[in-house]
Amino acid sequence: MTKARQIVEECFPVSLNGVCLKPLAKSLRLISSKWMIFTLMALPPDSTPVRYSGVRNRVKQIVSKKISDTTLSIRLNELVEKKIVERKQFNEIPLRVEYNLTIKGTELQKSLQPLIEWAIQDCHQKS
Repeated sequence: MTKARQIVEECFPVSLNGVCLKPLAKSLRLISSKWMIFTLMALPPDSTPVRYSGVRNRVKQIVSKKISDTTLSIRLNELVEKKIVERKQFNEIPLRVEYNLTIKGTELQKSLQPLIEWAIQDCHQKS
């Protein structure tokens, strides 16, 4: 079986006009995890490294609420695991860790902008 055929069969029956929607569903599950979208959008789009406390503070600026350290660590680790975020640990005392978007992360952030703009418009439209 060819790889293309295998991919099509894995997508069946979740497809629209021959376009597989499973990757979209998988991506939406990831970004819809609690605090995930805020964590992702807290990272600078130009891949500037940010320390852990910087990410936490930027999330707080976005939502006006404090994210727990446990939740932030989990979300950052998920993003690192998916290669959306890069984690650099420096062997210093005290320990210093920096996070930045990968190319994949920058692309994801950019692709979310139209959705964010649509959501803002929809939120402020009078019904």
